[in-house]
Amino acid sequence: MNPTAANKPEALLKVTELTKHFGSVKALTGVSLEVDRGEVHCLLGDNGAGKSTLIKTLAGVYKPTTGSLFFRGKKANFGSPRDAMSQGIGTVYQDLAVIPLMSVLRNFFLGHESEITSG
Repeated sequence: MNPTAANKPEALLKVTELTKHFGSVKALTGVSLEVDRGEVHCLLGDNGAGKSTLIKTLAGVYKPTTGSLFFRGKKANFGSPRDAMSQGIGTVYQDLAVIPLMSVLRNFFLGHESEITSG
């Protein structure tokens, strides 16, 4: 085994073979990813590629059809966005109403200052 891989801490978020179907529509098929503590990721794709479905599944809006989600090393089965939020997973939707004189960070957390925790 690679010594670097052996010393690597558990991923903050790990998704394995996630699928989401809406009837006969396969919105997500076999999605796997890992996000380590302190990393920043960008999700890009064409309209209809499944970006919103993936984010909503991670945030507890949708239940996955199959696959596994681990958060902070524990299997996560979020039944609702409230369940996901209680563990520290939330969704920030695109909003063009920003305050120009405030930093990006302050705009990002505007209205949620008391909920900020480190993760």
